[in-house]
Amino acid sequence: MTRSRNEEALSLLVPVLERPDARTEPGPFGEALVTAAALAQFHDMAAARQLGEQAVEFARQQRDDQLLCDSLMILSSTYYFAGEPERGFPLAEEAVQHARRLGDDLLLGGSLMVYLVFADRIGPARCGQLLAEAIACTERSGDRFAACLLHNNAGNHALSAGDIPSARAHLEQAAQAMQEIGLKSHFVSTNLVWVLRQEGDPDGAQARFEEGLRVSRRNGERSGLAYASLGLACLTADAGDWYRAGQLHGIAQVLLDRTGESWQEPEARYRQDSLSKVRSTLGEQQFERAYAQGQALSVDQALDLALGTARSA
Repeated sequence: MTRSRNEEALSLLVPVLERPDARTEPGPFGEALVTAAALAQFHDMAAARQLGEQAVEFARQQRDDQLLCDSLMILSSTYYFAGEPERGFPLAEEAVQHARRLGDDLLLGGSLMVYLVFADRIGPARCGQLLAEAIACTERSGDRFAACLLHNNAGNHALSAGDIPSARAHLEQAAQAMQEIGLKSHFVSTNLVWVLRQEGDPDGAQARFEEGLRVSRRNGERSGLAYASLGLACLTADAGDWYRAGQLHGIAQVLLDRTGESWQEPEARYRQDSLSKVRSTLGEQQFERAYAQGQALSVDQALDLALGTARSA
């Protein structure tokens, strides 16, 4: 996962899971199942949900609490990113309960990381306590991947709350952990670029969104393509290039639709604000034309337009 070879790993695991004798070794089968579910989140949310549900069911059948904890984490986050937080939240709570009972820092850090994604349901005071506990778990276990995700999510929530200094502090720590483990992905850098936009640095944000688009294109990260395109759409609207902004918003939506995900905060709010400005400036008919043009492009055409727009905006 840290090397962005998710599709390759998934293509190796799925045929093994489908073999008639796969379940004869319950331990390896269960771990392969939950790993496949985690990998599928990056490319196919429907497959991730199916695999995650199978993993939870299998873990319950085997009475394997460690596997169940891992499976609940994956399925919970899958529901969250698919826009069904009400289904994911109780699973995240259950994962934390199992991890606490097992006394495993690795599992507890990871389960708290997923639980904290539901910060709006937990409350700010409780979130602060849980974040400190989760970071302490990752420090004891040495899980820098979880530390990266924890700081990224904390930065994202700070960004949503408008606390830009706190967002930058968390995201810079996430970026440091990311560098330490050689993680090549879009999510930390994309959140940092939104910080640049909020700090009033459109040129810096533009260059970084463009780079994020290239990296996601190279790695095949569909959600990265969508979020970087959205960033470029918002920046293009900020610069007053309304028609191109409408095209880019159409591109971003098509790219996200292909992931099966829904827009997350704060991007969902940034997107809605930008769309409202573009629509009111262009008028409904011209906006719909620009938006439809963006949606009609092939992936390569869309990304070429996004990069070209970034350079000229």
